[in-house]
Amino acid sequence: MSELHIRLTDLADTARLGAVIAPLLVAGDTLLLNGDLGAGKTTLARAIGEALKADPPLASPTFVLASEHSGRLPITHIDAYRLDVASDPIALGLIEPRSALGVTIVEWPERLAWDPGDSALRIELRVMGEGREAMLETAAPERIAALAVAATAAGLGVRRDG
Repeated sequence: MSELHIRLTDLADTARLGAVIAPLLVAGDTLLLNGDLGAGKTTLARAIGEALKADPPLASPTFVLASEHSGRLPITHIDAYRLDVASDPIALGLIEPRSALGVTIVEWPERLAWDPGDSALRIELRVMGEGREAMLETAAPERIAALAVAATAAGLGVRRDG
């Protein structure tokens, strides 16, 4: 797995990261957003949605579990926080065949009994002292390289591993 670490000084940087990620997304992509409460998962999802021209704009789907949005790519936004651990998102109807036509963004993916495969982009958001860090991980080194170039061009602090 290839990793990319990005220093985020505030939520504005988290939103800027979303604007960096969005143009690199293609139909069938799955983003897995991990992190503690308040780490910025929904901020990142909203920024990705905004950059993809999501209609309606992304909001936290905590109480509806999943929402669908049109845009440059269709977006399925899932928040598994309220689900029991090891819930099956396919059996629950959260992940459907049409999800492959767009981008699927999953907050709290660790609560799901589901493996989206090696092509998923895993993003761990951590609060660290005064700032935050995003750790992006995928099996595709070329994707990490493209994200590193785009994040550096956007002025985000980048460190690459793996």
